[in-house]
Amino acid sequence: MSSFQALANLIKFKLAGRPYHASLFRVGMVLEPDPTPFILAAGAIKVADPTGGEKLVVSAVVSLKAGDVNLTRLHLGDSGKFLQLAVSDDGRVEECRYFSLVDRETPPDEDTWDVWLNPDQGLIGWPQFQTLDGQLYDRVWSPGLSRIEPIAFEAKVTAADGSHTLDTRAMLYVRTTGLAEPAPQAEYLMVAVVENGEEAWVDLHAGIDLNPAALTLA
Repeated sequence: MSSFQALANLIKFKLAGRPYHASLFRVGMVLEPDPTPFILAAGAIKVADPTGGEKLVVSAVVSLKAGDVNLTRLHLGDSGKFLQLAVSDDGRVEECRYFSLVDRETPPDEDTWDVWLNPDQGLIGWPQFQTLDGQLYDRVWSPGLSRIEPIAFEAKVTAADGSHTLDTRAMLYVRTTGLAEPAPQAEYLMVAVVENGEEAWVDLHAGIDLNPAALTLA
């Protein structure tokens, strides 16, 4: 295995003038995030600290596409953790966010699904999203005063046992943490319906921005 490099530098090195593609990453890579933002925000955010001493190994590489939007997720084990990246064609990391799973629900019937996806009143796509602890998050994607449809992504999942595709409809929300810098200033909430064959569920992930120059990968 190659030595650890800062994520931003690793991407530029591997591209060597070629357009970015998610195949730059592979299952089995080891990720080491800087623990500082998690320590500074402890108790103030929903994001679980992944820096407890265990290695974070990439278990799946997921490419998400919706129109001109392309995102890459590096899933870290089976507990719902992932690093989400938006990388320009020339290798600039425009977005680097770590997410951990807050909640997962499997609606049992059409009426319950309607609560999430109703075109007029569905929770996903509403201008604000309120979590069970009463915290409000504002919509990031196309902010406004009325509900919009969640963004439909096609996701290609590459894992050790092969590749498959799934569909997801998602909306991103954010709130300010109120913490003093250099602690994280924003906490994100990704609310998504995931459809995998005949199975479907709703995931809520909380996330924070990470500095790709302070995150190493090998």
